[in-house]
Amino acid sequence: MRKWTSQISLALVCAVLGFTLAYQFKAILKREKLLNVNQYTANNVNTEIEQYKKDKEGLNKKIEELQTKLNDYESTAAGNDDTTKKLLVDLEETRRLTGTTDVQGEGIVIQLIPNQDIFGNNGGMTITDRHLVYLVNELRFAGAEAISINDIRLTLKSGIRISGSTIIINGEDRVSPSQKITIKAIGDKKNLEAALNFPETLSDFKGISEVKYEVSDDIKVQKYNKTYKFNYAKPVEKENKK
Repeated sequence: MRKWTSQISLALVCAVLGFTLAYQFKAILKREKLLNVNQYTANNVNTEIEQYKKDKEGLNKKIEELQTKLNDYESTAAGNDDTTKKLLVDLEETRRLTGTTDVQGEGIVIQLIPNQDIFGNNGGMTITDRHLVYLVNELRFAGAEAISINDIRLTLKSGIRISGSTIIINGEDRVSPSQKITIKAIGDKKNLEAALNFPETLSDFKGISEVKYEVSDDIKVQKYNKTYKFNYAKPVEKENKK
């Protein structure tokens, strides 16, 4: 009797052990398959990202070539005609005002470096859209003629708005508030530095980020690469005077 009991117990143990091994083996195969799929997907995404980068570089190069041709056409069209030369001067001034041309000159470079503890946390305190808007307004009030945030050119139509965990500029460009943010401003470097040195100007950044800035005689601010489009604002028609 004991012999049969021992055999039955041994059989049950073997059955349970076999079922456990089979289940674990099946789970391992499923996990490996999932990892292979994820790896395959990650590789595809990386490949697509690299292709997009190459396409973007090619388009930027094409734009530069077309811009060079346009400048040549404009110079040729101007010739010795004073009126045409005046029009080209006005056109270039308009481009600077709208931010559609690269500019360089003296100014200031500001770096906002988020404060983090040894675990990489910031305690829920991050740079927000309001901080950037405030800082941009201070620079403009101090006479900044061209401003960029992480090489994103700000124009008269630029908007800065936080969305989730990112800050959106110009409607689509994204800036991470948990990463270093670089602001470039071209203008009278003494006035720009004085604006930042003014008491309480940077008080709202204490505890959130470390603010570093330095003046420079040669700062380059890249152009605004999008097109201007007005859907509602139209020129006022002038009435004919009798």
